[in-house]
Amino acid sequence: MINRNLPVRVFMNLKYGCYSIMQKGVIRASAKQVRLEHVTFRVREAGRLRMLREQRRNVHAFAVGRLLDYVHPSEARELESMSGRGVYYNPHEAGAFLDCDTRTPVPSAGLVQFNEHGVVYADTREAA
Repeated sequence: MINRNLPVRVFMNLKYGCYSIMQKGVIRASAKQVRLEHVTFRVREAGRLRMLREQRRNVHAFAVGRLLDYVHPSEARELESMSGRGVYYNPHEAGAFLDCDTRTPVPSAGLVQFNEHGVVYADTREAA
């Protein structure tokens, strides 16, 4: 069970083609879509360097925030689409999450949505 009052970590699970939602070091759910608020994007540099050196995937990049909603892969429903800017992570390109258009680092965001097409973020202060 996910405690909505505690932060979660969300990362792309490449083995299963979905997102994993982790809380207190345990994977609590799998999802095809996830929405978080008050998000910090984190990359563990030591894990990234080990992955590059060994050419073996490991979980070293994730988003940390408060879970608003998610959709399990077996559910038919979809989250309402969210407008914002795209963000991506490529360990071969940089040690940070980058804006899709400007290629500048995105350390945090007010609202983030993960889905089958990628990740969209918005600064809720801009929306206000």
